[in-house]
Amino acid sequence: MRIERLTTSPQQPAPLSTVEAPLNVVLNEHDLGARIAVAMPGDIMTYHVGMLARDRWPCSFVLTEERRITLNAVANRVRKLADAGWVHLLQRRVGDECFAYLLVVRPRPRLRRGAAMPAPVSHLQAA
Repeated sequence: MRIERLTTSPQQPAPLSTVEAPLNVVLNEHDLGARIAVAMPGDIMTYHVGMLARDRWPCSFVLTEERRITLNAVANRVRKLADAGWVHLLQRRVGDECFAYLLVVRPRPRLRRGAAMPAPVSHLQAA
C-alpha cells in the first residue's frame, strides 16, 4: 500500500446565495393560485415565515386559529403543486427557529395526465 501526500489545498465551498427571500408573503390559498397562474419559471414566492410544522400544529398558540387554518390550506396547496411538478420547495434560515419557506416556479408541465394545476384544497374540502 502506498500513501501519497496531497499537494493541493482543498477548494473552498461555494458561497451561499445572497438572494434574500421575497418579502411579499402569500396571504391565502387564492392569492397563491393567482400568483402561480401569472408567474414565470424561476419566480420565487414566500409562502410562510416562521416554523411551518410548529405553526400548523393545532395546539400551538403562535398563530390565531383563523391564520393557522389559512396557513394549513396554503401549505397543503403548495405541497400539491410540488407533487404535480409546478414548483420546487425550499426553505431558508432567517433566525433561531425561524425560516422563510419558498417555492420556485418550474416551467409548466407538458401536457400529460395530471398536469393541470391542482384545485384549491379548501374547494376540495367543501365538496
